[in-house]
This record gives sequence, C-alpha cells and structure tokens, in this order.
Amino acid sequence: STRRVSSDDTTYDTVFQTTQGDTLIIRVHVPLSSSFASFCPAMTLAGVRVRHDWVEDGGRSMRITGYEPIQDEQHWKKSGLSLGQAVHAVVQHLQLNPPEILEITDAGLRAIQPKNSRFRTITATNDSNTHESGNSSSNNNNHHHQGRSSNHPRQSGSAAPPSYHATLQQRTPQLPPPPDVPLPLIPRDFDSILQEKTREELETLLSDELEFLSLVHRLDVFGEIQQIASSKADETSQLAQENLAKEDTLKSLLTEVGRLQASLQSKVERFQALERKQDALCAPPDIKSTLRQLKEAKKQAFDASEEFAEEWVEDGAQNVDQFVKEFIAQRKVHHERAAKMEILEQQGTR
Repeated sequence: STRRVSSDDTTYDTVFQTTQGDTLIIRVHVPLSSSFASFCPAMTLAGVRVRHDWVEDGGRSMRITGYEPIQDEQHWKKSGLSLGQAVHAVVQHLQLNPPEILEITDAGLRAIQPKNSRFRTITATNDSNTHESGNSSSNNNNHHHQGRSSNHPRQSGSAAPPSYHATLQQRTPQLPPPPDVPLPLIPRDFDSILQEKTREELETLLSDELEFLSLVHRLDVFGEIQQIASSKADETSQLAQENLAKEDTLKSLLTEVGRLQASLQSKVERFQALERKQDALCAPPDIKSTLRQLKEAKKQAFDASEEFAEEWVEDGAQNVDQFVKEFIAQRKVHHERAAKMEILEQQGTR
C-alpha cells in the first residue's frame, strides 16, 4: 500500500513484503520543480539499515542507487518511465532479491513485521526481560519456544503484505473514503504544445501568470476536468434541492416523534407508579405493622362478642342454644387473632 507522508505532496511511502517474509518501506521523494525540466525521483529504504547491491554503502540514508533510471536526471529522462513504473520495478526487484537486514530502527516498521519475524521475536524478548524480570524462569521458557519457532524456514508468499493504513489506524483518525470521481489521465509531458514556442515565449509563460493560465485553459485535459466539475456541481445542486423538498416531511416527522416521546414519558411515569404499588403489595409484611393490625382486629372481635352478649341479656335471654353457638363463633375469631399475635411475637424474638 502507498500513503502520502508530507503535506506538500513530495514524499510517499510504499509498504511491501519480501519473499523472506520481511516487511519494508520504500520512501519516494519527488523534488519540487519550478520549471518544465524533468526531475529525478529519490528512493530510500525507510526505518531500516540493510546491505544490498542496489543500496548505497557507507551511510545511514539507505538511498537506492543501483537502479539505473533513477541514478540522475539524464538517465531518468532517457528511460521514459512513469514514477509508478519505476517504483514497481524497484519493489519487484527487492521482493525477489531481498536485502540483508542489519537493524530495524523505526518502531512503527518493527510493529508491522509478521508474527514469525525474527525482529518481532527479538523485540518481544527484550521487552519481556525489561518489564518481567520477576518472572524470569517462565519468560525464558516462552522466549526459548519463540526462538525455536523463528528458526523454521519461511514460505515464500505465505502471508499477504500488511496494510500500512491498518498499522496507523490507532494513531490516525479514520476518515470517510473520498468520493469516486473518474478524473482524466494527466499527460506525462506537454511537448506537443511547448516545442513550437520560442525561448522568449517560454520565459513569458514562467513570468506572466495570465499567459500561463491562458495556456492551461486551452489544454484538453483542463476542459475535461472543468466539465466533470460542472457535472458534479449540478449533481450537488440537485441533491440539495431534493433534500429541501423533504424539509416539510422531516418537520412533521419531528413533531410526531416529539408527541410520541411525550406520550411515552407519561406512560413510563404511570408504569413506575404502578410498579411501586405492586412492589409494596408483593413485599413481605412488616411484623410490627402486622402485630398492630392484629391487635386492633382482636379488640374489635372481643368488643363485638361482648356487645352480642349484652344485647341477648337485654332481650330476655331467649333461645340459649342459638346464643351459645353465635357467641362461640365470634369469640373464636378473637382467640385466633390472639394466637396469631403470639406466633408472630415468638418469631420476632428469635
């Protein structure tokens, strides 16, 4: 994968994996040019120290000098390659002819090495020895097992190259994908337009912005881009009009949602009140409250039986059998409630 690493569009990183399973990064630097002269891109291996016949010896820049088209500006112009073709050729050569890695100096590059890479194993061992010194015996067993695993020969192409964007996902906020706009191909050169101009006319183009813009506006590719921009502007305007047409519907839906929300809130409050009442009814009774109610009910039963006896005496004490039957029934209720009180009092003292 390829990503831009500079704000001025001059530096890009391309991540790839060699046939030995190591992950490397080629950093391509395209110098800014103030004229129409051709430029020569510079390629280096980033975040690593290696030994390879294409990589410059005797320095830490790790510049790739063995690929002839990028050795200087003259070779680059003579090759007629595009920048993408040159990067592809260098990546393919380094994949099939992997460099000897001496050291990985960048922590980010070390983190995206495959799990079975010897560089990840060494790093994990050093970190564990530093942070887990108290558990050295168990760590040594784990590191020894990892060391044996890393000695197995790697299989060529056994794993796909890791995504550079995925490794930076935790540090870089995830942005929405750019819109798919089919842009025309940018010409590699403008010789058909510039070769007929004199030196004075070329100098005028460089010094006079209006003349330069006039030339740009006459380019076919500029017209195509302007046509695409106009089409996208019309499309955006149409979408905006469609959104505005839905404004009344959205407002009515918003009002309906507000009404339903208020109704829901009222029903929730009613439900909560009923729920509290249910909890009170289903909750185990309080012994003191029950005893108090039984005491009042016992007294009521006693008073009712006494009142019944007094009324019988005042009426002339007739029908003794019927009186005894009803009096015993009322006094039975009194004694049942007294017995229940006694049982509850005994339970409360345990």
